Amino acid sequence: MTGTATRTAGRRVAVRTGVLLALVAAVAGASVVVPNDPWHDFFDLRVYRGAVASWLDGRELYDFTYGRSPYGFTYPPFAALLVLPMGLLPYPVVAAGHVLLNVVVLAGLTRWLVVPLARRHGWPLPWAWLWALPLVFLVEPVRETIGFGQVNLFLLALVLADVVALRRGSRWAGVGIGLAAAVKLTPGLFVVWLLLTRRWRAAQVAVGTAAAATLLAFAVVPATSWRFWTEALWQTERVGRLDKTSNQSLLGALARLADPGDPSRIVWAVLAAGALVFVLTRAVRATRAGDDLAGVTLTGLAACLVSPVTWSHHLVWLVPALVVLVDVAAGAPTAPGTPRRPCVLAGALAGVTALVLASSSIWFAEARPGAHHDLGVAGIVVEDLYLLVTLAVVALLPARAVTAARGAARTTAPSPPGGSSPR
Repeated sequence: MTGTATRTAGRRVAVRTGVLLALVAAVAGASVVVPNDPWHDFFDLRVYRGAVASWLDGRELYDFTYGRSPYGFTYPPFAALLVLPMGLLPYPVVAAGHVLLNVVVLAGLTRWLVVPLARRHGWPLPWAWLWALPLVFLVEPVRETIGFGQVNLFLLALVLADVVALRRGSRWAGVGIGLAAAVKLTPGLFVVWLLLTRRWRAAQVAVGTAAAATLLAFAVVPATSWRFWTEALWQTERVGRLDKTSNQSLLGALARLADPGDPSRIVWAVLAAGALVFVLTRAVRATRAGDDLAGVTLTGLAACLVSPVTWSHHLVWLVPALVVLVDVAAGAPTAPGTPRRPCVLAGALAGVTALVLASSSIWFAEARPGAHHDLGVAGIVVEDLYLLVTLAVVALLPARAVTAARGAARTTAPSPPGGSSPR
């Protein structure tokens, strides 16, 4: 390389490094000024640790509440067994470990999602995914997951790992979904997606994995398991008020509309059933068109819509949705049946979704119980913005053509080790 070429390459690296540092600084600043505290003092992590520590001391797992709050452990006993070491470790070690693991998972997920897009569209590597990382962190579901001490990124990684396994024809496809469903019930909807897309073996593996994990918990802690499945599971009040601003499910929106009364469960059931059929139909069509990532993303968002409680940090499925939208906006071919000018539509939807999530917009209209109508229609709309964005995404997310979709499906796969040959 000549001296001029060396200096040019050095300047290019310096510029790209400067852009990356500027992005990191901007994200750090934005995290401070957004209307909702991005850290929350790891509240949920403290709940998990407190619950299993109390359990280890001989008290009932599902009797625990953290401090003066009404919040306790709400996940199945198998999840409690997984986080049991938290009760034996000092809190600073638990918090540091949580942040470190989440950062590693986030970095890996971002790389898997962005690198194939960068290669397809000629974006510089590794800069493309390094630039994307602080931007992905900026969206509220990711910030909230880390700040509360939640498990959403781990569940996202488990499910997306099965997308990779399906593409590779692995006999282990379904294990990730099964483990996710054993930790938290809503990922069980991905089993329905597997069945609807005729991935029979993967569906069997997922069900078998979830059942094995649940039976393991029954064998280790039978009384606690019995109490969860017969009693604690049905105590919906344990998770908090339905009308809280952070509950961005269909039922949460109905609860705010009905405030100070109770939402109609019949209306919710009808809306949830309709949404589930519509979104799963789109998910199946996207998958059959060859875009597994769009299909599984739509399924994840369907679970968020129909769940009685979907806190804002549960909406991590909007991250792969943004990746699909950016891919299409950059020119990736779409499957037949996509509306005209998909690049423009995808770009606009990606921009609006990213802006709404990064600005933590719903918190500008946060209301106390009994006061959701004080700001009028505008206040209700702003409080429901994450739900409205999710509805727009599930209605408009395009499926990419097979060639692009296969590249994107590999976004969740780690790069092959050095010296290995592609399959």
